[in-house]
Amino acid sequence: MILGGLRGAVSRFLANDGMFLAAGLAFFVLLSMIPVILLGVATLGFVLSTEQAANEVVGQLARNFPVYKHEITRVLLRIVQTRKASGIVGTIVLVLFATPLFGAARLVTHRLLGIRSRENFLRNLLRDTGMVLVLGVLLFVLSAATWFLYWVQFFVLQPVHMPREWVNAFALGGSLALSAAMFYLAFRYVPRRRMRVEAALAGAILASGLWEVAKQLFRLYIRKMGVYDQIYGPLAVLVAFVMFVYYSAIVFVFAAAYAATLDTRRR
Repeated sequence: MILGGLRGAVSRFLANDGMFLAAGLAFFVLLSMIPVILLGVATLGFVLSTEQAANEVVGQLARNFPVYKHEITRVLLRIVQTRKASGIVGTIVLVLFATPLFGAARLVTHRLLGIRSRENFLRNLLRDTGMVLVLGVLLFVLSAATWFLYWVQFFVLQPVHMPREWVNAFALGGSLALSAAMFYLAFRYVPRRRMRVEAALAGAILASGLWEVAKQLFRLYIRKMGVYDQIYGPLAVLVAFVMFVYYSAIVFVFAAAYAATLDTRRR
């Protein structure tokens, strides 16, 4: 069943121009990233200071990039500090600029699920707006879960002299669980026709595993080859950032193809 699902995912991925879908999705991720970060800062600002909220949201994002973390953190913090959402109008603008992310993700999942019918533009906009607001809440929940994992790691496991391998395994397991939860919510609730729970969960587990592998391979490639520094010079950080977003989008599309394959077989 697993091998059959993977074969079906490869066929579905190629038949629906998966690389092209991933490129489009990566573009909208980059386009919506700053509005989403600013909304996350505004959400965390209810319990933290603005500076602490900015550091936490940007830190959450930068942790998922395998290379140039300090450079990416510094640049994003500078952007956040100079562009803050103020008032109701500013928040509405940020929400509207973040909605294309969910529109692109819905287009990808609908293409892979074979959903061809079109809905009213206003209805899709309202749905995407609601999802952006939910994403802001999820960023808060994700930050709380990350704080809890760090608390367990540094105040429970390390004081009892737990072997470093076990501590690292706990951190890796926590990271995989959090990313799998985010992928599951995307596969399950972004499409107009909801995937079955088992299919969405299987796709989320595959996506979280592939994403972790992609991060490790990308880190190894950058450290061993150093191609971006040699070719792009000062722009190496930007190019590596964009390429990793694209690789992440490929993982999302392929895992969505796998989930769609399993969902179609059971219907």
